[in-house]
Amino acid sequence: MNRILRNNSYESLYFLIFWMLFSYAVGRFEHFNSPPMGVHQSAQCDRASLAQNYFYNGFNLFYPEVNETRCTDGIVSCEFPIISYLSAISYQLFGYHEINFRIITFLLYTLGMWALFKWVRRYSNIIIASTLIVLFNSSPILLFYANNFIPDAASLGLALMAIYLFFKLHIKHPYIPESQSWFTKVAFILSLGLSIAIKTTALIHWVTILLAAILSYFPLFKIQLSFKKQLIKSLFLAISLPFAWYLWSRHLANHHNAEYFLMQIPKWNDWQTYADAWQIYLNNWPQQTFEIPILMTLLLGFIVQLFIFKKELSNLWLLSLINFIGAAAFLCLMMMQFRYHDYYIITLLPTFLFNWIYLLAFFKTTQSKYIYLKLALFILLLIGANFQFNSGKKNLLERYSAGNYWEQSHQNANEHIAFKDKIKPFNLDRNTCVLVGYDISPNNILYYLHLRGYRFYHDQSEEKLKSIIGDHQLEYIISNDERFEKQVKDYFNLKLLTAHQNIKLFKIETQ
Repeated sequence: MNRILRNNSYESLYFLIFWMLFSYAVGRFEHFNSPPMGVHQSAQCDRASLAQNYFYNGFNLFYPEVNETRCTDGIVSCEFPIISYLSAISYQLFGYHEINFRIITFLLYTLGMWALFKWVRRYSNIIIASTLIVLFNSSPILLFYANNFIPDAASLGLALMAIYLFFKLHIKHPYIPESQSWFTKVAFILSLGLSIAIKTTALIHWVTILLAAILSYFPLFKIQLSFKKQLIKSLFLAISLPFAWYLWSRHLANHHNAEYFLMQIPKWNDWQTYADAWQIYLNNWPQQTFEIPILMTLLLGFIVQLFIFKKELSNLWLLSLINFIGAAAFLCLMMMQFRYHDYYIITLLPTFLFNWIYLLAFFKTTQSKYIYLKLALFILLLIGANFQFNSGKKNLLERYSAGNYWEQSHQNANEHIAFKDKIKPFNLDRNTCVLVGYDISPNNILYYLHLRGYRFYHDQSEEKLKSIIGDHQLEYIISNDERFEKQVKDYFNLKLLTAHQNIKLFKIETQ
């Protein structure tokens, strides 16, 4: 037992060193101090604003707030905001530094990568496990979101931890002993439950494990699971957290604001609309998951798997098949939402990992006469990992390079942060009623300025502007566009207080 613990410690230390070197080589650490910017900057600011409001308005986990008060109090329905809440606590302890948010996300994601490493090691050696980690993590969306403000990568990390613990608890291995410690059981329940609560898409993995548990009672499927009753109890304990939060979030939606972060099954009026959604998705996002040659090879792996079934690997074979069908079905069902979001796919990515691990286990159990085939496949794996690494590194740089297509920020965050310093002498606080414009996104400018209020965008109607002005006691106007200033001057006398670049602060004077 001591030897096993020692070997596990050495492996974990190796993984940590390898993981830090990979993250440094790919350029991930260069962006830890960056504010929300790049692809889906608005979604990043939305989540970061939850942490900001916990920090300023009290640490009541059950009442998440955003900066734009579309309703009277800013409270919104959302998926479980534990990452934002932990980040707010870190702001309280160490000062308001957005690097804290990124580090918390990255630590949970790193935990999942350690679990993936250990999962692969059940069926292969350290070299193969390391190569697969490089290939998987060189995905552009994982490189960008693994230390980001959007919680999907943290959900993925927790999901991978839950999957690994499921194997450790309930699937026998030829020489690795099963663990039945209370800590492992609790960790499985919490990691799976939190993963789903943070991102609903992770429910696919809960369904995969539940179906495997149910089918294990039928001899036809040849699924051998240990402690099946305990597993089913654990699954229902795990789902209780996201279910309870969902009910609470529905309450918030009914009594406060229903416009944020709750994934719902979208509707489409006709099949052409649905086909157009697929066209938008295919034109933009698959290559942001993996390069097309890599992606096509990975999809081919599922076809190969159908024809190389082994009785002793029936657990893995069926788990992989269930997970793939579930992920594909969810993608098809939710395509109207997936079409504009690269990060929605993140928590579905373990479907590739199930397939890889099954193929690894299959080739490991084949006879030695296939040594040349194994060597050829390993060389292809190295080539693929190197190709994806270089491509992912380039894409990560592009996502942080102003003027590049993949950068896609709505606002220059640094300009607004500099403007925040300029308005400090005027003592605007978070109870000040501020109107900002033009802002394409609900929380961007208000988040950067640490203010709450209302925003207006030029695509909104004049009636919307009149409604905001008529319903609220506005005190200040912040403008980044002269057209917006001309619009509001029809209703107010404005006194210019300060400016930075093209951003101006006006005091509203009584007419």
